[in-house]
This record gives sequence, structure tokens and C-alpha cells, in this order.
Amino acid sequence: MNEVLFITIESVVLIGIYLVGTSLTWPLRQRTRALPSDQRGFVVFLRCIIAELSRPVAVIAVTGLVLSVLDHHPSLQRWIHLPLNHVAAWCTFWSVFAALVFVEQLAVQFYRWMGRPFPVPELMRNIIRTVLLVAAAFAILRLMLGINISGLLASTALLTAVIGFALQGVLGNLLAGMSLHIVRSVMPGDWVTIGDVEGEVVQTNWRETRLRTVGGFTMILPNSTVASATIHNMTRPTTLRRHRTVVGASYSDAPGDVIQALVDAAMAVPEVIRNPAPTAYLSQYMDFGINYELRFWTNRYWDHVPLDGDVQRMIWYIFQRRGIEIPFPMSDKVLVDLAEVMNHQKRSPPGDADTQQTFADLVRSDFVSKMLVDEKGQRLLKDDDLRFIASSVGRVRFTRGETIFRQGEPGDTCYVVVWGRVHGRVEYKDAAQANEFDLGPGALFGEMSLATGLPRTATIVVNEEVELLEISADAFAQLLGLREDVPQALARLVSERSAQNAAAWEKLRAMGSNLADSLKRENILSRFLRMLGKGK
Repeated sequence: MNEVLFITIESVVLIGIYLVGTSLTWPLRQRTRALPSDQRGFVVFLRCIIAELSRPVAVIAVTGLVLSVLDHHPSLQRWIHLPLNHVAAWCTFWSVFAALVFVEQLAVQFYRWMGRPFPVPELMRNIIRTVLLVAAAFAILRLMLGINISGLLASTALLTAVIGFALQGVLGNLLAGMSLHIVRSVMPGDWVTIGDVEGEVVQTNWRETRLRTVGGFTMILPNSTVASATIHNMTRPTTLRRHRTVVGASYSDAPGDVIQALVDAAMAVPEVIRNPAPTAYLSQYMDFGINYELRFWTNRYWDHVPLDGDVQRMIWYIFQRRGIEIPFPMSDKVLVDLAEVMNHQKRSPPGDADTQQTFADLVRSDFVSKMLVDEKGQRLLKDDDLRFIASSVGRVRFTRGETIFRQGEPGDTCYVVVWGRVHGRVEYKDAAQANEFDLGPGALFGEMSLATGLPRTATIVVNEEVELLEISADAFAQLLGLREDVPQALARLVSERSAQNAAAWEKLRAMGSNLADSLKRENILSRFLRMLGKGK
């Protein structure tokens, strides 16, 4: 057999052995690499080392199996004859490979066991391992096979120069990737902005960096592009980031009121950090109003679009309830349309439609059907009386996530749900579990604090966007003065309802109020008379 054919057959056999060994161990290595990085323990430690050692061990085992087959079939040895020094060199190379992998995995898995990231990135480990294997291969060729490698080294240098010139773009990405890994500019799990691309780093390798955007798209950026771009890392060294939003308000609104409303709106969003606290500043006088800048901090900047949206949503609702106007530019057409609306409003009876709607909502509510009734369940007030009260009742809107009032706070208003839902929570000092409930359209809440003067007995949070009728202390005093028997009837009703809840309310003694005295009928009646200006 001539030498060229022999070398060809030998190379084919060795490549086949490598492919068989790699294929046999591929499933084990893939399953092991898919383990979560936070999964630790001795079993995981041992499994990872065995999985990485499986390929070189399998190649050596398959080599021994092939030699055994050849030994038992002399007819095959006429066509394939592997010199022992070649086999020894082949097995030595894979033994060196196994030793390098063992040392590397021992260090990596030790850091994993300790719950710390390995300081050398995977890309750098691959490069170092490749360089050491090439050096080992040259040493084996020279020492075990007696091949003069000087010419091979020269050829390798020339080949490297040709490949480097032809693949300068690829090598640029490789060197850029090495640089990024050494300085750890971007690491998997970081949320970054690179140029005009924003997303989470999901993978970095020798050529590219992969980002997953908020929309779920995977963006692949060459490492050379990443290395030359300005990188905004929102994860390291800390996840705390400041948000900024600009809001306009009318010149008729006092800056102090606007600034306080902006801060309260930011504080109403749970994801906003309390320390550092939100701040707001008057930033610019404009033609149609004053601009204010709100600044607040979160540790979830990757979710800044919905977070900013939640804060701006809260601003609208708080501005509406506090009567703060958000101005808008006036064009000629807008001015003409506004003049027509104002002229129409001057010709219309003021507030008739709103009062009628409030009256209808009151009639359907628990406030009228359960609170303003006598001992026989008959309504205390006629429709005309209710219409009169309706003109003093306000309408307020709250958005999802807002807290209307908290348990223990003082309160002199009550509310009727027009539409939407709210969630209540009552916490007891000695109870392990709080009492929770939901209220829908027509429900009345907050009336006990208004009637008795006690602190709020529950925390009410908005489940979904809700509109409420707000009955203030002034409106309630007008109601008490409509008929002489109204205070007596309400005092009786409130006292009865209070007695039904006394056992639960006794758990609120930590608030410092004398509940037993405050809930007596005569004391409630005295409070009503004081609201009418007839008592002391």
C-alpha cells in the first residue's frame, strides 16, 4: 500500500472515530449545558464534569474498540494498518484534551458551587483551550512522531497571514469580542442600549452579541459594532435608574400645588422607589402654560415604557381631582369652537344634567336604600330633597392601583361607587389574616368615619378605573338639616350597624380611640348636631 493511500485511509478512520465519539456524547453534553446556572450541589458538580469529559473518553474508547476489531480480523489488516506510534500520539492528544477539560470544569463548577460567576468568560476559555491544544498537537508531532515542525510552523504562519487578510472582518469581531469579555462591558443578563438598539443580552460569542428586545425580537450585532458603539448599561453596576417626564399646567395653578400633585402621582405607583424620593421642578414658562419636570427612580428601567405610562396616567387623574388644568395650544379653529361651546353653556340651565345624573345614581345606591331609611325601611327623603343634596355631591375618578384612603387615617367623606370596582382590606392587630372584600356599583363606603368621627377602618384600593360620588361633610350636614327626624334616624341606624361590627372593631383599639363611647347613639347624635351648628 503506497504512503498516500495509507495516510488517507488512516485519516478517514480517525475522523470517523472522532465523529462517532462526538455523536455518542452530544445528548449528554447538551442536557448538562441546559441546566440553570443557579442549580448547584454535588450531583450537578459531578454531572457537569462527567459530561465534559465524556467526549475525549469516548474517542479513546472507540479507538480501542476499532483496534480490537482489527486484531480479530487479520484480513482487514492487509488494507488498514495503523502504526502503534500514530495510535499512541492520537490517544495522547485526547488524553491532554481530557486533562485540560477536567481542570477547566473543576474550576468552573467550583465557582458554580459557591454561587459566584466564573471570572473568565466562555469565549476566553475557548480561545485559551484552543491555543493550548494546538501547542500540544505540535509537541506530540515533534516528540512522539519525530516530525520536523519548523516547516509546518512557517507554513502555519503564512497560512495564518493569508487567512487573516481574507477574514479581517471576522478576526475584527473576534478581537472585539475578546476585548468586550476582558473588560466585561456587556454580559448575558444585562439590559443595555447599543446605538439605537435596546434589549437584554442573551448571548455573546466570538463573533456576535445577541439582544432580545422588549418586543421579543432577537437582534444580532457584530462584536466590532458593539465595541465601537456607545453602550448604555442599565443593569450594572446598579439597577437603580432615574426616569424623567415633562408635564404642562395652567398659569392659574399655583406651582406649589402642581409640584405636590406630580410627586403624589409618582408615589402612587408601587414600582417607584421611595428613597431617593420623587422630585418635581418648574422647568419652563411657555406660551400656553408652565412646564414642570418630574423625576423619579426605579430599579426596573428595562420596563420603563409601562412604568412611565403608569406615572403619567396617575398624573391625569390627580390633576382632574385637584382641579389642575393641563393646557393645550389654541388655534383659531379651536378658539371658535370653544366660544360656541361657552355660548351654549350660558343659554343652558347650569348643572341640570349633572345634578339629574347624580340624583339617579344616589337613588340606585346603598346610601339611599340602606342608610337613609326609617325603622320600616321607608326612605327618609323625597326626590326633591335628594335632588337638592345631589347638587352638593361631587364626582371623582380614580384609576387602577390608586389608594382612596388607608386604615387608621382620619376621614370626613364617604363615597358611592357609580361604576367600576374597589377592593377593601381590614387588618386586625391580633389576627393572622386580614379581612378582604370587593365593592361594585351602588356600594357605599367610608360612611362610618363620616358619621362617627372615628379613623378609617379599612384600606380601599381601586381594582379598575372607577367613578365615585363623593359626599363631603358639608353635603352630609345639608342632608341632616333637611328634616328634624333625619339626625335621629341616622343616629339610630349608624349605632345599630356599629353594634353589629363592634366585635371586629374592638381589635382596632391600637388606634387610640374609645370605640365603645364613640359608637353610642347619643354620641353619634351629638356629632350630627355639631355638624348642624346646634351642639357643643
